[in-house]
Amino acid sequence: MLVSKDENIKTSSVYVASLILKNIQRQKVDKISIFELSKDLKKYNITRYRHLFFGLAFLYSSGIIDFKEPFIYVRKQK
Repeated sequence: MLVSKDENIKTSSVYVASLILKNIQRQKVDKISIFELSKDLKKYNITRYRHLFFGLAFLYSSGIIDFKEPFIYVRKQK
């Protein structure tokens, strides 16, 4: 289940993943530092690493992003 009825929607992995993608799209880049991402998510009151981790895990398992050291890369669509 992606979202539980007992879970706060503002900290769900799907919502956090959408914020991550919006941030990358807004900056018009193909890669972003995890530190920049963490700083930006604080504006949306996402301050716990667990929420960031599950948002990134959702995007990675969906095949949207990749990791290499401190950077997150958006996969190119074919």
